[in-house]
Amino acid sequence: RKINKEKVLQHQIPLSFYSSLQLGKDYTTKEGLLIKNIDVTDANSNAKSYAYCADTIYDETLVDKVQNVSLLYHETTYLKDGFEKASQRFHTTSTQAATIASKAKVDKLIIGHFSSKYENIEPFLVEAKEVFENTELAIEGLCFKI
Repeated sequence: RKINKEKVLQHQIPLSFYSSLQLGKDYTTKEGLLIKNIDVTDANSNAKSYAYCADTIYDETLVDKVQNVSLLYHETTYLKDGFEKASQRFHTTSTQAATIASKAKVDKLIIGHFSSKYENIEPFLVEAKEVFENTELAIEGLCFKI
């Protein structure tokens, strides 16, 4: 938890107890007055998580492994019409990657590892967004906010 400076000063909690407050402990004054942790701290933001699936065939067992991650990178070597070639070469399509993201309830999907046979990668984004809206293309040098 985060220390609320104004509140701990108001309750005259010693600096030496701050680490215990961050761990969720309550504070008892010398007079025996209990000061609840929730009254002098603020909740932290949720932890962020990242997972990646690269050079992999479509495999729904991945859903459990990437469940609820903040950011998932998943390869999408082929468009959905290249399904057979993707399977033969142990890769996935744009819609398959988006399906994994959707089923795993991830926050954001980044797709990449596109086959060099495609001159335009924009269709990958279009296809993936049909299944999972919060998708972006992995383009060299691009940064993503989680």
